[in-house]
Amino acid sequence: MSNTQRIYNSLSRSLEDFQPAEPGKVSMYVCGMTVYDYCHIGHARAMLSFDLIYRWLVEEGLDVTFVRNYTDVDDKIIQRAGELGEDPLALSARFIDALDEDLAKLGLAIPQHQPKVSEHIPEIISLVESLVHRGHAYAVEGDVYFAVESFPEYGKLSGKKLDDLRAGERVAVDSRKRHPADFALWKATTEGISWDSPWGAGRPGWHIECSAMSMRYLGQTFDIHGGGIDLIFPHHENEIAQSECGTGHGPFAKYWLHNGHLTAHDGQKMSKSLGNFVRIRDIVSEVPAEALRLVYMESHYRSPLPYSPDRLAEAVASLDRLYQARELLEALSTRPVNESAASLVSSYGEPAADLHRLCETFTERFSEAMRDDFNSARALSVLWELVRAVNRFGGLKKAQRRGAAMAAPALKAFAQVGRVMGIGGRNSSAWFEEVRRLRLAAIDKTEADIEARIVARDEARRSKDYAASDAIRKELDALGVILMDGSQGTLWRMRVE
Repeated sequence: MSNTQRIYNSLSRSLEDFQPAEPGKVSMYVCGMTVYDYCHIGHARAMLSFDLIYRWLVEEGLDVTFVRNYTDVDDKIIQRAGELGEDPLALSARFIDALDEDLAKLGLAIPQHQPKVSEHIPEIISLVESLVHRGHAYAVEGDVYFAVESFPEYGKLSGKKLDDLRAGERVAVDSRKRHPADFALWKATTEGISWDSPWGAGRPGWHIECSAMSMRYLGQTFDIHGGGIDLIFPHHENEIAQSECGTGHGPFAKYWLHNGHLTAHDGQKMSKSLGNFVRIRDIVSEVPAEALRLVYMESHYRSPLPYSPDRLAEAVASLDRLYQARELLEALSTRPVNESAASLVSSYGEPAADLHRLCETFTERFSEAMRDDFNSARALSVLWELVRAVNRFGGLKKAQRRGAAMAAPALKAFAQVGRVMGIGGRNSSAWFEEVRRLRLAAIDKTEADIEARIVARDEARRSKDYAASDAIRKELDALGVILMDGSQGTLWRMRVE
């Protein structure tokens, strides 16, 4: 097995061996959200993709400095604030809090730095000044534009050529610009929100912010720059140009990683402008957040990912099977280890041998998949093999009494998946309790409602009124309640469909 991490670099358009500038350390910047509304699950696809990448690099023992920004100064923010009669920075602060709440529910790791544009205006102005001084930017009536023709390598990320970038093709039409593709570094304005600058009152253009903030925390050259595939042009292309011209050297970032879009039913990118989005907070109010994580990780991060409610429901069902396997392992782990794994293999044959083999090779196979450009789909296939083996082994009644030696290595594998993917890593009781809470809310019932019907059923059984007992069971079954009668009484959980 190779221990070399392979990464697809959008800059070279090829898989490369990952070699951080400083051995053992990784610097990573990911473009964050423009916070003028609640974020949707298309945004979450990007953030979860890089959450996975960050978690895996940490799992590999690397010291990762992770930066993800907030764009809290933007035309959309100012327009929305004007519509609501709210201060722009107050509005963006409100939606930053909402985003943080949503991402916490999704279990995202918190980056070491989460800079805001509004708090880095001096760094932005300094970079623009450097570009003007070096002859790569020019001022026009208080606006400052980057001169794309001053950077011969413009287009090296996207593959676009300046001759093809005619006015009107994803570039702003402005007769004051020297070339149609020249882009704003500083916008002259006193409306909405503005700061003083050498060119007059104004605010930053969109692209300059990420260059200034990434270099503030990671230096003039860093390892990984990430974002959605739609950011390759013009945003990331412009970042490279202004950064390498501003510092006088390259590379700005060595590896450029881009996640594919989450698409809606019709195959279009999920976006606010198209109105075909689903908010993160709406999803996690209906299903466990782990299910959304699983949907994303079932596809490679660079692939487009079709979203549908059916796909989300299938993820919930898959996780339920995973947690049933974990529940079995947790029960086994409380019993004394009276037999070795080798003895269990000898006693129980293929089911025990299969589980033992998968536990022994899990970390190697899981790691091999993740080192192949963070191939989460392939890594998950290793997990599902283990889940099937656990449930098959657990189906042997004798194994349920004597199989404790199998629990620890399997739970260790589940723990690794939990650390890297954020699924399957918590106690099974937490999963079943969350499913219970969400399902009861969906049918407008409480635990007390269900338990009262269970008490009524128990009373009917004691009085031998079996017709009433069966009727209550059918009533509860119709609500999705699974009853489990045992020596400790009747336990229950909600069915996942």
